[in-house]
Amino acid sequence: MNIVNLNSGLSACLSSLHKKSEEEIHAKARAQFNGSDKEFSDLLKQYGALVPIEKGHFLKTHGISVQDSSLSLSISPEMGNFLFNLTLSKRPEFILELGSSRGVSTLYFAEALRILGRGKVVATEMEDSKCDTLWRNVESLGLAPFVDLRRGDVFSTVEAINETFDMVFIDIWASGYLDIFRIVEKRLKPGALILADNMYTSSDEVLPFKIFLDDHPCISNLTLDFESGVEFGIVL
Repeated sequence: MNIVNLNSGLSACLSSLHKKSEEEIHAKARAQFNGSDKEFSDLLKQYGALVPIEKGHFLKTHGISVQDSSLSLSISPEMGNFLFNLTLSKRPEFILELGSSRGVSTLYFAEALRILGRGKVVATEMEDSKCDTLWRNVESLGLAPFVDLRRGDVFSTVEAINETFDMVFIDIWASGYLDIFRIVEKRLKPGALILADNMYTSSDEVLPFKIFLDDHPCISNLTLDFESGVEFGIVL
């Protein structure tokens, strides 16, 4: 059963946000592709048929990048439900979400915390318009008690954080993963879960972060062959 769908208001909000993000990404990709509409449609079908680890190279081969701060760039419904279920299982006191955009992943985290009746997700986002959308949805869905929105540059925000965390979800600019994790690491509790998106779609940019985790004596990690590639780690 998809428990998220039992909350009709949340389900409708997430569907709208997912649709908007997909439309923005397709429009951005189309603007970078020089072929015809038919060729672009075929390209999308080819992309959809690829296994996750091939997707990053495929986009680079065709000169396509959707790294644009103006886009929603939300996680997929499948990724959202994965985060939702992990939260139900971990039963965290504090979750740190790095790069909240318009709050899609925030809503999945917050709904799981609402069901558990405890916990808080600390959401970080720099752009005011995205923060406004995130908070408007959080409030309208009654999830405000489970969300602490921190506006501003993510590095400055994390430096000022005093809490320690049971989970961290990293979804900022891929080239910044290692630098932000070096700051976050000391704020993670033993047993904390580390989750990082776009390990395949931005494989070159996240490589220093991946090497750091692979060589870390106190972190057990692997890359899940799922969606855009998800790094999954546990602090020992």
